[in-house]
Amino acid sequence: MPTDNVINRNFEDLFTSPVRYEIPFFQRGYAWEQRQWKKLFEDIQVEIIESVENNDFDNEEHFFGPIVVLEKISNHPSLKRFLVIDGQQRITTSYLLLALIKKQLSDKAHLSTNAQTYVAELENLLINKVSGSDDYLKLKVFSTKGDRLPTYKTLFDQNPNSPFLNDDQQLYDPNNNKIDEFVKFVNKRIKSFDVPQLWQLYQAITKSLKIVWIPLDETKDDAQAIFESLNDAGMPLSASELLCNYIFRPLTNDATNEHEKLHNEKWLAARKLVGENNFEEYLRNLFSIGEKKRVGKERRMYVHFKIKNKKLTADSAKATLDKIFNYTTVYNHITKPIQIPHPNEKIKALLILIYNTNMSSINPFIMGLLKAFENNAISEEDTINVLRETYVLLVRRKVTKLPVTKYDTFFPGLIDKIINEPNKAKAFQTQVQTEQLWVADQVFEDAFLTKEVYNSRELNFSRLILQELDKSLQAFGELPDYSTIHSIEHILPQTLDEHWKNYLGDDATNINLPTIINTIGNLSLNSGSANSSFGQKPFAEKQAAYTDACALARDVKQRVEPWNIASIEKRSSDLSKVALKVWKWNI
Repeated sequence: MPTDNVINRNFEDLFTSPVRYEIPFFQRGYAWEQRQWKKLFEDIQVEIIESVENNDFDNEEHFFGPIVVLEKISNHPSLKRFLVIDGQQRITTSYLLLALIKKQLSDKAHLSTNAQTYVAELENLLINKVSGSDDYLKLKVFSTKGDRLPTYKTLFDQNPNSPFLNDDQQLYDPNNNKIDEFVKFVNKRIKSFDVPQLWQLYQAITKSLKIVWIPLDETKDDAQAIFESLNDAGMPLSASELLCNYIFRPLTNDATNEHEKLHNEKWLAARKLVGENNFEEYLRNLFSIGEKKRVGKERRMYVHFKIKNKKLTADSAKATLDKIFNYTTVYNHITKPIQIPHPNEKIKALLILIYNTNMSSINPFIMGLLKAFENNAISEEDTINVLRETYVLLVRRKVTKLPVTKYDTFFPGLIDKIINEPNKAKAFQTQVQTEQLWVADQVFEDAFLTKEVYNSRELNFSRLILQELDKSLQAFGELPDYSTIHSIEHILPQTLDEHWKNYLGDDATNINLPTIINTIGNLSLNSGSANSSFGQKPFAEKQAAYTDACALARDVKQRVEPWNIASIEKRSSDLSKVALKVWKWNI
């Protein structure tokens, strides 16, 4: 980064002449929040306004940070054009704040003869006086990532006449836009200011806030690499922001603007489809497909991609964007199997079962499997069989509480090891057994006597075990509506009152009782309303009140007193034999 021509400047200097400060495509959108906004207002008030003498703002200074820029050839003869490599949040915030001061002054013009003069001065500072087919040229600061339209509307209270308007309307979400949030914050903050106070604020921003102006040399400096190495005002760049920057590096073309179209139709569309909060986890799973181990979280995901794609070309970048977009559907079938169900009913049912095991580390494998099915690289029968065997493995290991750390190295590359085998499910089994991940019948059976099936932090999995056992016990395959009997009932209560303590005798002080209470032998299903009424009731009363719709409850009704540790272990043993039939490999 050059040190020549590095100077101190203020915003009056930056905005006086016709100019465009563009937030480059590889930058993030406007991201400051209340913490940064409040600090800026406090600094202006305390460090500038309360310190200034005789309203001499020219000689009052408060350092606001650097702004790193790269001058580019402008497509408009009267406008200088700069890309803002660092300092985007500072220059955007200041620009918007000045626009909002102008609005307030305009609204209060009737209160002061000076107000209209101030408005005219601000208009000259904020707006490029240009004509043409694109009103966005009037803006002196803008970003293309969903911020350009709300910035324009903040200044002009209307939509622009622009060929980019339709795209920007698609990007702009008024319920999730930081610029709109900032506008509300500022208006609330300054609406009570009188004209002299507004003008003081204007002078503090334009004259006293000092920035260090750092111009880059395009022949020597890699603007995107410099951007990547910088953090903005304590807000580190996220892995997905860094990744976006890297992928679009070979695609950015000011002449065609093709990168904006790809960004909107591929990157942003994928982000929206999987959800903002899930996007990086989605990318992590996507990039793990076919790897020796699951890719790490956050920036490790970005570093992994860079290492694997050191020489990213325009064609390979486009292929990556296609992949990112195209895998969103299968990912949603896996992570939202009820809300976004797979069109194949049998696959959908298995994905719901797998989802309820809470084993997200298998997602790269399932994504690869479903995409292979979608591309006709694997048959429906093979897909269903492999999903079924995967589900059985997950349940067996989870019930037995065996470690799952090996999943991160086993599952990512598994699809490549079975996809070309004639019997995919058998190949899956072979890989599992080779890696010693299979759970033997005796180990699985014993786990039902000693391991807790009930876990308040994983109720979905606890319900899964109980419902599948119940289905197996139902006569003639006639199943109840499990949405009405979804509450897990502890026959022997989790907390014992005096009745139960006396009833249990020595068992009440057994050191293993807290675990035994949560084993399968002491659990059943009931409706929520009924379950809340059972509580500490004696065993005989519970038996009489339990629903006949649930096979597990009917089983309890047939048991004889006393209901103690021995009775629970006997029932656990009985149900474990049912479990062996439910969760077995079929191939």
